[in-house]
Amino acid sequence: MRGYNCDRFYKVRKAEFEKDHLEYRTLTEDDPNFIDDYLFLIDQSRQDIVTKLEEIKGIIEKGELRNVEFQGLTAVMFGRHLYQPLVYVSSGVIEVKPVPLNEGERDFVVDLGRHCSQNKDFFDGKELYLLRNMSRGRGIGFFEAGNFYPDFILWLLVDEKQYINFIDPKGLRNLKGPDDPKIAFYKTIKSIEDDLRSQDSMITLNSFIVSNTRLPEVGWWDGGMTKEQFEERHVLFQQEDKSTYIEKMLRMAVT
Repeated sequence: MRGYNCDRFYKVRKAEFEKDHLEYRTLTEDDPNFIDDYLFLIDQSRQDIVTKLEEIKGIIEKGELRNVEFQGLTAVMFGRHLYQPLVYVSSGVIEVKPVPLNEGERDFVVDLGRHCSQNKDFFDGKELYLLRNMSRGRGIGFFEAGNFYPDFILWLLVDEKQYINFIDPKGLRNLKGPDDPKIAFYKTIKSIEDDLRSQDSMITLNSFIVSNTRLPEVGWWDGGMTKEQFEERHVLFQQEDKSTYIEKMLRMAVT
C-alpha cells in the first residue's frame, strides 16, 4: 500500500506541475505522428506481395483512394485522415513498421469512413480530420490517465469552433472498471480544457473509448451499469451499435 500511496502522490504532484505548462500548439508537417514511409518485411520470394505494394503506391500517387486487401494486408485509405494509407495486417507473412492498426482500430477507421460517405448532409459547414496517434515518445499522451496514449485524434471544425476528440478503440476486459483512468478521462480532459480556456476559448476537448468488447463479455461488469450509463461516460460499443456508434460519438462531441 505504501508503494501505491507514493505513486499516487507523485502523479498528483506531477499533474499539478504540468497544469501550468500546458499549451495548444499548431499541428505541423514535421509532427512525429506523421508517417513518411512504412517498412514491409517479407520473404524475398514473395514477388506477388511486392507487386501489390507497388500497386498500392501507384493508387496513392494517383489520388485514387480506395481500400486494398491482399494476402492478409489491408491498406486503409480514408480521405480525411491526414496521411495515406493506414495499414492493417492479419497474416504472419508480412511484418510492418511502424506498428500497424489492430482490428478494432481498423474497424473504427472503416466505420468512420462509411459514416462520412453516407451522411454528407451532416458535414455541410463542417470539416473533419483524423490522425492516428503514435505511442509513447512520438504521440500525445496524458499522464493524468496513467500515461494514456489514445489511438486517434479527431478534429471536427464547426464555424469558428474546434472540437478535438481523443478516441481509443480498445477492449474493456483489461480495464479496472468504470472508474479506470482511461474511462474517467472523459471527465479529466474537461479539467484540461478549463485550464487551457484562456489560450483559446473556442476549443472543446473530448475523450471517447470505443469498445470492441461486447458489454456482456466485460469481465468486471456485474449488470449494475446500463449501456446508456456507459455512454454517459463516453464509452461506445462498436459491435452492438455498429451502425450508430459513430453518429452517437459525433453528436456527443459537439453537445
